[in-house]
Amino acid sequence: MKNKIVILLLVMVVSGIFSFLGFSDAKLVFEDKRLDINSAERDDFNFPAIAEGEAYIISGPFAELEEKNTVYGIPVGKKSTYYYLVSNTDYETFSDIIMSDTDNIFGEMTWYIASVSDEDLVEKFDSAALKMDRWMQNYSNLVSLFEESGYDESDAEKIDNLLDQLPDDSIKIKGFLKSQSSDSDYEKYRDDFLASADFDSSDIGELLIKAEGEGSKTGTIEVVIFFAASAVFLISFVLLIVSLVKKARAKKSQELW
Repeated sequence: MKNKIVILLLVMVVSGIFSFLGFSDAKLVFEDKRLDINSAERDDFNFPAIAEGEAYIISGPFAELEEKNTVYGIPVGKKSTYYYLVSNTDYETFSDIIMSDTDNIFGEMTWYIASVSDEDLVEKFDSAALKMDRWMQNYSNLVSLFEESGYDESDAEKIDNLLDQLPDDSIKIKGFLKSQSSDSDYEKYRDDFLASADFDSSDIGELLIKAEGEGSKTGTIEVVIFFAASAVFLISFVLLIVSLVKKARAKKSQELW
C-alpha cells in the first residue's frame, strides 16, 4: 500500500508539472489569441500569441544552434535550429518604399525573428533568403554606382528593371511566439547580424516565431498534452484519496481488534 501511495504521489507531481507548463500555450488556443503577422507592428511581437501569416523578405540564417529538443522541459533528443530575420512587408509595398524618398528603406518595415527546425521549412527559408540576398547585392551595387557617377532620370529605367527582378517568394508560416534564446552565442550572432544592417535588438520584436512545419493545426499537440496531463493528475488524485481512505479504514479496523 505504501509503495502504491508513493507512486501515485510521483505521478501527481509529474502530471501536475506538465499541466502547469502546458497551460500557457493551451490558454492561447482556448482564447484563440492569434496574431496576423502581415498586419502586425513591431510591438505586437512582444506578447504571447499564435502567429500566422506570410513571410516575405527573409535574410539569414544568422545563427545555427544545436539545441536540446524538449517537451515542456523534458529532453527528447537534439535538433538544429536556424534563425532568420524576416519582414512582414510584401513585395509591392517594398517596391513602393524603395521608390520613395526615404533614406532608410529598412527602417520603414516591421521585422521579427523566426526560428526554424523543420527540415523542409529550413530549405524553403534558405532558398528565399538566397534569392533576396542576391537581389540586395544587385541593389547595393546600383546604389553605389549612382553615388559614384551621379543619378539622372535615365537611371530610372535601371531601377525599374531591378524592381522587375525582385523575388516574389512568400512562405506560409505558423507557430507560437516564444522568448528568444538566452544563449550567449545566439545573442552575439543576432546582435552582430543586426548591426551589419544598422539595426539593434530594439528594432525587432521581443519574442520570436517558433515556426512549425506542415502538419497538424498549431496548438493541437499543446492542448492534447495539457488535457492528458490534467486527466492523469485528476485520476491519480482520486486513486490517492481512495488509497488513503482504505489505509485509514484498515488501520482503524486493526485498532478495534
